[in-house]
Amino acid sequence: MTEPDETAPRVLFIGGTGRTGSTVLDALLGAFPGVFSGGELAFFWRFGLGGAGRCSCGERLTECPVWSAILDAAFGDEGVVAERMVDLRRRFWSLHLPLMPFPAARRNGLARLEEFPAVVERLYRAIGRSTGARLIVDSSKEPHYSYILREATELDVYFLHLVRDPRAVGMSWRRPRREAGLDGDARMERRGILKTSAYYGVSNAAAEMLWRTSDNYAFLRYEDFVARPHDALAAIGRFVGVDFDVGSVLDQQRSFERRELHSAWGNPNRFDRGRTTLRADDAWVEQLDAPRRAALTALNGPLAYRYGYPLRSRSRHVGEPHGRPSQQSLGRGR
Repeated sequence: MTEPDETAPRVLFIGGTGRTGSTVLDALLGAFPGVFSGGELAFFWRFGLGGAGRCSCGERLTECPVWSAILDAAFGDEGVVAERMVDLRRRFWSLHLPLMPFPAARRNGLARLEEFPAVVERLYRAIGRSTGARLIVDSSKEPHYSYILREATELDVYFLHLVRDPRAVGMSWRRPRREAGLDGDARMERRGILKTSAYYGVSNAAAEMLWRTSDNYAFLRYEDFVARPHDALAAIGRFVGVDFDVGSVLDQQRSFERRELHSAWGNPNRFDRGRTTLRADDAWVEQLDAPRRAALTALNGPLAYRYGYPLRSRSRHVGEPHGRPSQQSLGRGR
C-alpha cells in the first residue's frame, strides 16, 4: 500500500452501489468552502472526456473553465488520451469485483493498469491546486476503483460506505430517466431485480472486505442521513478532519441551496439548482408491487438485515434501525 502524501488534497470516496443518494450528499458537501464536488470521477475518462459529457455547470467538460484549468494544470500541452485511459480501466473494473476476495487477483489487476493510477493521481492533485480544495468528494461508488486510489497512488483516501434500503434502490433503477449529461435523447441504464441485487450484494460486500478494517472507513445509511443530516455532516467532517460549519449551509428545515458546482459525472440531479429539502424517499412502500418487493427482500435479505432494514416493510416504520448501534449512524461498522 502506498503511503498517503499529506500535501495532496484529501479524497472522500462515497462507496457502495448506485442509487443510494450519493449525488445529493456530494452536492451538499460541495456547498462547504474548501470542498470540491467532483461527482463520479471513475467515469471521467469514459463519459466526461471521451463521451463529450457535460459538467454539472452545463458546459461540456472540455469547455468548462474550471475543468479546462484543471486539465491544463494536470497535463499541460501533452494532454491525455481518454480512450487509452478507458482501455486501461477495463483491465480492473466492475466485472472483476467477484475476484476481490483473492489477493493475487487484486495484485494482478493493479499491475495490469500500467500508467492509469499515475495519470489519475495527477488529475486529483491538479483539482486541489487549481481550485484550492482541501477535500475532493468522489461519489463513484465503485469499491474496486477506490482500491486503485488507495493502493496505487499517494492520495489520502477516506471511504464513506453509503447504503440504502435495497427495495428503494431496486425501485430507483426501474425509473426511466434521460441522461442529461450527454447530448441527444440518451437514457440512463435501467436494471431489473436480478442485476440490481447482484450489484447491491457484490458491491457492498466488496466495500466491507476492502475497507472495513481500515481507520479510513466509515458507514452511513442514507435513511439516517436524511433523518439527521446535521449530525451526519458533522460526523463526516470529523471523519475526514474538516470542520464543517453545518448551520451555514443546511437550515433547520433540512434544506440547502444547490449552487452551481462542477461535478464531472453522475446522476442527472447533479444539474438541479435552487432550494433542496432532504426528505426520506419511501415511495417504494406504496408503489413497488408485492412480487418485486418480495423478490428484492429475498435476494438482499442478509445484507438488508445486517444494515438494519426491516424485512417486513409494513411491520414497523420504514428505515427504523434494528441493527447494532454502530450500524445506525456514521461509524466503523461491525
